[in-house]
Amino acid sequence: MNRIWKTLLVSLLVSLLIHLLLLGLFPRTTWPDFGKPSIVLDTRLVPPKKPIHFKPIVPPRPKARKSATAAANSASAGSPQPVSLPRPESAPLPASMPVPESAPQAASAPQPEQEAGVPNHAVLTFNVFRGTVPVGVATHTWDIMGDGRYAITNRVEAAGIFALFVKGAMIQTSEGRVTENGLQPEHYTITRGGAQNRQEAHFDWKAMKLELVANGTSREAKLEPLTQDQLSFLYQFAYTPPKAGIFSFHSTDGRKIDVYDYQIIGEETVLAGTKKIRTLHLKKLHDAGVEGTEIWLDEDHYYWPVEVLMTDRNGDTMRQMISKIEENR
Repeated sequence: MNRIWKTLLVSLLVSLLIHLLLLGLFPRTTWPDFGKPSIVLDTRLVPPKKPIHFKPIVPPRPKARKSATAAANSASAGSPQPVSLPRPESAPLPASMPVPESAPQAASAPQPEQEAGVPNHAVLTFNVFRGTVPVGVATHTWDIMGDGRYAITNRVEAAGIFALFVKGAMIQTSEGRVTENGLQPEHYTITRGGAQNRQEAHFDWKAMKLELVANGTSREAKLEPLTQDQLSFLYQFAYTPPKAGIFSFHSTDGRKIDVYDYQIIGEETVLAGTKKIRTLHLKKLHDAGVEGTEIWLDEDHYYWPVEVLMTDRNGDTMRQMISKIEENR
């Protein structure tokens, strides 16, 4: 017996065993009763007695439409037509009566020009370096309102890995008025890391008093004419550009009011990215062991600050370098 017959025999035996197991394991299984009579359907095809012929339905022809003129004539046949009266011609103007001209347009009130061409809104973005290492971003926001008031904000935030160690931001604000002498601050605040470390200065120009608020206590100081705060003096140069030599002014940082002396070093070219900026270099005069400040003002752009270098008492430096300026008129 060859291999094929062996395979067929084995398959037959396996099939037989499966059927025997099914009948033995499931004796109660009811199968359909094929002994019952089934319903028989008697179907016949009966041809019709006569073939039926369907006549095609011809659609009726559309009635001819009357022309617009004929329709109008037929509609007006039974009704009287109104008599058209001749239109009166306009009477000529007497020779002595001048022909009226169009009313002159009211002249619009001249808009006040912005002093020194400074825009009403600007955002200056600076990269902040500790020594030569980038540590954060400073954003200066400048606004001049329609009522002649100004508002300046400087927000310095840590960036990169330094954001993990420095919590909160350093925020400066200066608010006041734009006068013929430039910026006249009325309120100045500086907050370092939170409201618990906040200093304020309130300017009372009528009484010529300066209120200084720090650590929950306040005191008064004499307010000198043209006094600035630590933020407004950076933008005061847009209205009163510095002159050669040394100049002095009063300024407050929220803790005290003091006289600051600055020397004009001269013109220098600052490289901001790939852009070269023609600047005027200013340097604060100070004794050894005192904080120092150097400023580079853009001579071609309102004398706005484009670089600020601050040196603490230990000689460590913090530099702000301009990266972008956005402005709106």
